[in-house]
Amino acid sequence: MKLRGKDNRIWWGDGKNQVPAIKRFLSEVKRGLVPETIWTYKEVGHTQAAKKTVLEIFSEDLPDFRGIKPVELLKRIITLSTGSEAIILDSFGGTGTTAHAVLALNKEDGGNRRFILCQMPYETKEQEKSKENICEKVTAERVRRVIAGVPAAKDENLRDGLGGTFSYFRLGRELQKQGILDGKELPTYEALAGYVFFTATGDEFQPAKMKRSLYFIGTSRDRDVFLIYEDDMEKLKNLALHLELAREISKRSTRPKLVFAPTKYLDQDYLDRLRIEFCQLPFEIYQHGPRK
Repeated sequence: MKLRGKDNRIWWGDGKNQVPAIKRFLSEVKRGLVPETIWTYKEVGHTQAAKKTVLEIFSEDLPDFRGIKPVELLKRIITLSTGSEAIILDSFGGTGTTAHAVLALNKEDGGNRRFILCQMPYETKEQEKSKENICEKVTAERVRRVIAGVPAAKDENLRDGLGGTFSYFRLGRELQKQGILDGKELPTYEALAGYVFFTATGDEFQPAKMKRSLYFIGTSRDRDVFLIYEDDMEKLKNLALHLELAREISKRSTRPKLVFAPTKYLDQDYLDRLRIEFCQLPFEIYQHGPRK
């Protein structure tokens, strides 16, 4: 190989066909890495090592997973294809390796990557028959443990905990807008509360913290959220954010308040004094997104 040019920027190739080409240095590549065609197990691990990692995290018996991906392999793919602020989607969450890799990368370089994992509760008929929910027992539990730390882990970062947070959701039947409008398929209070809370705040809905008698459904980072609703059309027709209820909500919360209700009997100037933002059901549950 012959290198020519003042800064060794020209590569003339080998042999007889010496076609000049520009040579680029690693520091000039946007992603920071020049991917090679072949990756060896010494660089990105192998399935046996991946299984050992899972067994390191879980001491108890687990379902037999095949083709578990090594964390290092996922880390390399993520690094080559995304930036440090990316959202990584894994539609087949499996044992949660993708989430593990994202958290590990964030720990290493201070990135703010996020992940979305989707996983069915059962992968085999045997699991379904025994009600062995691998989404809860394996996928989500692995994420919990690597965040908090795994005392038996050989890797120091994993032993101390990778840090971060995540929310675990079970998807239910889709809320049908027309069904809400005509009253034929009204969702339960808890189902609608979970939907409007997450839609409006982006935070995890925690049903145990609801106080339904006060229409309180949760607290986000910047607001308290209320839902004035009944899953009965006749009762729903008579519900509204009125003066007495607005004052009661104001007494219960000193923070900014987001109140979902079928209608209101108060003008916005008065609600502003009580630090209440009103959102009408059902239309605005589809329009009111989380604040950034």
